[in-house]
Amino acid sequence: MASVAGEFARQLSIVLETADTPTNRLTDDIGIWIARFRNVLDDSSKTPDDITTPTKLPVAANAWLSDALDKTEGSGDFVAAVRDAANAGNWYQIYNAHGTESGIVQSPMQDLAAGMFAAQMIGPRGLIKSDQLLAGLFLLRQRLHYPLHQHQATEIYFGASGTVHIQHGIEGEIRQLLTGQFSLTPSNRLHALTMGDMPVLLLYSWLGELGGRNWWWHRDANSNWYRDAWERQPDAVWEKTATEVVSPSEVGAAKMEIRKNGGRDWD
Repeated sequence: MASVAGEFARQLSIVLETADTPTNRLTDDIGIWIARFRNVLDDSSKTPDDITTPTKLPVAANAWLSDALDKTEGSGDFVAAVRDAANAGNWYQIYNAHGTESGIVQSPMQDLAAGMFAAQMIGPRGLIKSDQLLAGLFLLRQRLHYPLHQHQATEIYFGASGTVHIQHGIEGEIRQLLTGQFSLTPSNRLHALTMGDMPVLLLYSWLGELGGRNWWWHRDANSNWYRDAWERQPDAVWEKTATEVVSPSEVGAAKMEIRKNGGRDWD
């Protein structure tokens, strides 16, 4: 019998094989990346769980989760795997909201930190330990905005419940991710997420550099760009470690990347 995390990995691999990706361009090499993710997920699915005591969500977040699970769509096996993972997972608040004032602009972290939780199935604090892959559940409060950020790992979000509006790049077109669809974010691409009117439950997975910095981009009142560095700690929570100015040339390059690869080459 498959482990909870193993069955989660197996079901995620299955749905990624045929799901649509409305947020990606043809130049994103979707087929190549999906094959890589599925290979690692399939290998992980054969590993037994570590025995742990689940860590529950705060009361308010648990209500979001209950609502999201009630609206999760898919095959019976998929829905069961998501529910089992939600019940067995060690839920945690992803970002630490301490020290969030940059001295330049008001950080969005005070509101954001309390609206985002994860249960890692595979990874350093998952039921299956791995330093090659992260995979798990990502719960977000309704109408939450997760601002422009970038990281070295290549990332997949699969919609289990709720609607997410995803933007790639500073001037990228905002596209809608529905239940049963996935979005791939290539390494170091700026992206932002805005939730719809219901709590959102995503299945996530990371491949590549799992540590490193997660850079959050933001503008001040004079339209100058800055970025805050957040680094993953041993307990998987992210802590802010630096703030720096983004040069006009870097901003221009970020805009150009989307223009160069945008246009008519959407799936």
